[in-house]
Amino acid sequence: MPRGDDNASWISGLLARASQDDDGEGEAQLKPQSQTLEALDSLSVDIARMIDHQAVAELWDRYRRGERGVFTRRLYTLQGQQTYEDIKRKYAAEPEFRTTVDRYVAEFEKLLEEVAPKGSDDALAQTYLTSETGKVYTMLAHAAGKFEQR
Repeated sequence: MPRGDDNASWISGLLARASQDDDGEGEAQLKPQSQTLEALDSLSVDIARMIDHQAVAELWDRYRRGERGVFTRRLYTLQGQQTYEDIKRKYAAEPEFRTTVDRYVAEFEKLLEEVAPKGSDDALAQTYLTSETGKVYTMLAHAAGKFEQR
């Protein structure tokens, strides 16, 4: 597992590959979809290990009931706390990284709204939020300050 600045570039690279779309721009640089999915899977598995499953489930339950300020660094393992800080720093400093994170967060929120619209099955929403990709969403949105804005 990369550390420090290597960790930030690892995250940036995986997010960039995972967020590429098929609109034809930069097509020579696009990797096949299977490689993009592998990059996202790798990112999901690594970040999922950095987040305490019970804690994330409890925090999402509290947050969805209207409680604010529940997401703290204690949600993460020690390695997860460093990754969180790296993402937060990179999000503030690099517009391209910020755009990639914002896109990932927006896409996950769109998916969540499609599968579990507000006022519908909270258990289904909770399942998505505590999945590996949900944990990626949690860390990225948290580092980007998205939970304080709601």
